[in-house]
Amino acid sequence: MRNKEATKQKIINAVGELFKKHGREGLNYKRIADLAGVDRGMVYRYFGRDIDQLIEAYVVRKDYWLKFAETINAEVSKNEHKSSKNLIINILSCYCRYFSVETEMQHLILWELTGKSDLMRSIHNTRELMAQPVLEMVEEDFKDKSVKFKPIAALLLGGIYYTNLHALHNGSIICGIDVASEQGQQDLLEATKQIIEWAYVATI
Repeated sequence: MRNKEATKQKIINAVGELFKKHGREGLNYKRIADLAGVDRGMVYRYFGRDIDQLIEAYVVRKDYWLKFAETINAEVSKNEHKSSKNLIINILSCYCRYFSVETEMQHLILWELTGKSDLMRSIHNTRELMAQPVLEMVEEDFKDKSVKFKPIAALLLGGIYYTNLHALHNGSIICGIDVASEQGQQDLLEATKQIIEWAYVATI
C-alpha cells in the first residue's frame, strides 16, 4: 500500500512538473509516465485512461481554495471577527501571494479561462461554494449600504489573475509596475488592502 501511494504521488508530481513547463497542452500519458519513471500501464491502472481523472487528482492537491477551504471556513465559524474586513484582506492577500509563485496554479487558471472543460468548470463551481461562508459574512457588514462588496471582490480576483498570467506569458510590466518583482507584488498587496479599506469606510 505504501509503495502504491508513493508511486501515485510520483505520477501526480510529474503532472505538476509538466504543467510548470508546458501548461495543459504539455500533458499526455507518455510524458507523464516517462517523467515519473513508471510504466504507462501503471498510470492507467491507478488513474484510468481518461487523463482528466489524473489531472483532477493533481488539481485537488494543488488548488488554493480546495486546499485551504477548511481552514478558512473554520475561521469564519469561530465568529470571533468584529468585522469581516481583516479576514477578507488576509484571504485575498494570501491568495495573491500563492498565485504569484505557483506556476502550476497559473496554468490551471489559464486553462479554466481559455477553454471549455467540464473538469475546470466543476472545480470553479466547487471554489464558489467554498467561498460562500466568507462572502455571506462580508455581506452582513455591507447590508443596506450603497457599496456592494461582491463586485469589488470579483474585480480584485480578476486583477490577481490578469497581472500574474500576463507576467507568465507576455511581460511583467503592467501600468509601469514590474508585477513579477518583489516590490511589484508588495505594491499589489498594498493596493488590494487599500481598496478593501475604502470599501469598508463606506459602511460606517
